[in-house]
Amino acid sequence: MLEDALRAYLNRRCRRAYAHDLRNGLQGMFGGVDALTRAARTSLSGKPLNVPLEQLTTFVQQAIANHERGLERVLDSIAPEPQAPALVSCRELLIELARFLANDAARNNVRIRQDFHDDLKTTTTVARLRLIALALLTDSIDALSGGGEIRIGGRTSDGRVQLEIIDNRLQPRPASFLSDALERLVGEMSGRIESKQNESGGWTVRVELPAV
Repeated sequence: MLEDALRAYLNRRCRRAYAHDLRNGLQGMFGGVDALTRAARTSLSGKPLNVPLEQLTTFVQQAIANHERGLERVLDSIAPEPQAPALVSCRELLIELARFLANDAARNNVRIRQDFHDDLKTTTTVARLRLIALALLTDSIDALSGGGEIRIGGRTSDGRVQLEIIDNRLQPRPASFLSDALERLVGEMSGRIESKQNESGGWTVRVELPAV
């Protein structure tokens, strides 16, 4: 129930980002169809084609395939199928989510930097880990409504994967449904989450999980 409630909250929060993902795929398809239309007009006029028709057709097919993959990513995020634990690179996951939220960050004039020491591999339910990371990143972006910087990174140490999300917010992280849900979910993954204020200002959230 708690996981479903958190997912419902984040689905509403990230509606704009999901829509942007889908529009990107549609724009690629539109570009391909437009190129085919212009090629057809050129062919009817008897002029030689600048780009071979086979190449344009391949481009449209790739655009359709990219849109289908994007749609699958959105559906997996909104309503994931039951999953068995699998090997996952936390580094790749965080980088993917940073790209997904790039427009949200830019809207708040927030810059996301990376500082990874390795791939941060763990075995867990990928959808749940993605949910946790998405919650932490959106929380940081929303806390920096006037602009700022977020650093995502981590390392593997003493058999534990340590993910860090550091932002330079001015106000402390308030106790909320979000923090309670994350603490519960991380604990169910045999992990630990802690949040602390930095000496130089801002906040660090660290999630520790068993490493592979």
